[in-house]
Amino acid sequence: MKFEDLKRVNPKDLREKTPSNTGIYFWFKNETDKLIYIGTGSGKKGLYNRIVRQHLNPKYIEYRSEKHCQEKDKFQLKHPIMKEVKGVLKAGIDQSAFRKNIGRTYLIKPGVGTVNFIMENLYLKYFEVSDINILKDLEKELIKKHKPELNISHKYKLSNRL
Repeated sequence: MKFEDLKRVNPKDLREKTPSNTGIYFWFKNETDKLIYIGTGSGKKGLYNRIVRQHLNPKYIEYRSEKHCQEKDKFQLKHPIMKEVKGVLKAGIDQSAFRKNIGRTYLIKPGVGTVNFIMENLYLKYFEVSDINILKDLEKELIKKHKPELNISHKYKLSNRL
């Protein structure tokens, strides 16, 4: 797969240009064209749901404390989004693994902070893939080959297999 053959999409245009089909997507830095994250959209509404409703939605926040990693998420937990849930005030951080890894790597606050970082610093390319098994295998192989800096959880899994 040649990334240069895929169409570059500005985050401001993703709401209109992202398909609801399943596929794989790639986030790049504007300044350097460096690939920093590879992900898939394989659930309901595919790429659209993953990219628009999760990565670009500042309200996509995780309030369940058991899902927070106290050490890795230290910065975002110091700057949480607070919400009352069933009468209890809860601290929330980014729910999307991609946004969470932006917060961890660049020390950016959750919600609007990480979404603004994406909108101002990154662009996206995607490739539609209908077969879910091929999609997952393709994601693993491309992460293994390119080692994007924000695919943090995959780095650990991949290094254990080598």
